[in-house]
Amino acid sequence: MLVFRFKSVWFSVLLIWAMMIIFSVVPVMARTVTDLAGRTIKVPDSVGQIIALRGALSIVCYLDLVDRVVGVEHHEAVSTRWVGSQGRPYRMANPQLGNLPIIGSRNKPQPEKIIKLHPDIIFIGSGAIRIAKQLQRQTGIPVVVLDLGDLGAGRKRFFKSLQLVGEICKKEKRAKAVIGKIKECLVDFEQRTAGIPIEKRKEVYLGGIQFKVAHGLLGTSRDYPPFELIHAENIVKSLPVKKKLIRGRMSIKRETFINLAPEVIFICESGLELVSRELKEPLYRELPAIRAGKVYGLMPHYYATAPATVLAETYYIGKILYPDRFQDIEIPELADTLYTFFVGCPLYKKMAKIFGGFKPLTEIQ
Repeated sequence: MLVFRFKSVWFSVLLIWAMMIIFSVVPVMARTVTDLAGRTIKVPDSVGQIIALRGALSIVCYLDLVDRVVGVEHHEAVSTRWVGSQGRPYRMANPQLGNLPIIGSRNKPQPEKIIKLHPDIIFIGSGAIRIAKQLQRQTGIPVVVLDLGDLGAGRKRFFKSLQLVGEICKKEKRAKAVIGKIKECLVDFEQRTAGIPIEKRKEVYLGGIQFKVAHGLLGTSRDYPPFELIHAENIVKSLPVKKKLIRGRMSIKRETFINLAPEVIFICESGLELVSRELKEPLYRELPAIRAGKVYGLMPHYYATAPATVLAETYYIGKILYPDRFQDIEIPELADTLYTFFVGCPLYKKMAKIFGGFKPLTEIQ
């Protein structure tokens, strides 16, 4: 009888010990959330370790969660030929991310490498529902889909993503502050540009946008958030569209561009080399904006949102189009204030060194 009792007690001790090990490795799923793909996901009550894929790492960085990241995609650690390999503020501000284990590529995360790092949760960016479902099935780790959105039509979904990550990781206060800073700038844009009659709004054009491949001067966007935030007249809005566009991006014909004859041209500096060659062609030299020297460079913002760059760029465009309404704004200083708020350090000089900065094109070439 004594032996039986001893074995019973010993078995109970072993059972408790085993349960402690299990629950120390496998996070307790205590809450249910709905991600940006409409999926209902059970998430742990406490999130100590994070994997963030397909741009979701940017949101993790905006919410001061870098110290919880345990692994990164290949392009976050190794310089590649991908157009966005350089110039991503969240990554530039956190060089330590490059020393973390690599868990696969943007399109092919490797579940076995992720499992070894014991993350409590995986965040994954826009357009990855299939990958999210597959990865959750393969790893047994909750995968939450976010939407990187933009500061235009996709703003609400971007805000929801910030709020969701804040809720899951107990960073609600920081998420609220990030959203508040963006809204503060949006109100400022509206106040500065409200009441400008349509006939006095400058007709503008954006060239150099890259999507899938380089399109040079003729790669543009109908729905460019910085233009919309300050009520600039995006001249391609008048063009008919026969197919659904992704984030408003489109390529137009040379003749169409010449006939549009925009008053002011902005060039995304990711396509600067190609555009610079094109602008030397006699075909373009007589355009009003080119003859008047009203061609300006804009720094690209990868992964759609990049709020610090987008907001600084919007102030710059406002200063070019309506100098009397933005005369108090000094772009380098303002940009560094925004970079410091969103990612923790001033980056304007580094960004300008990579791309050219917010400057007239003649000062960049």
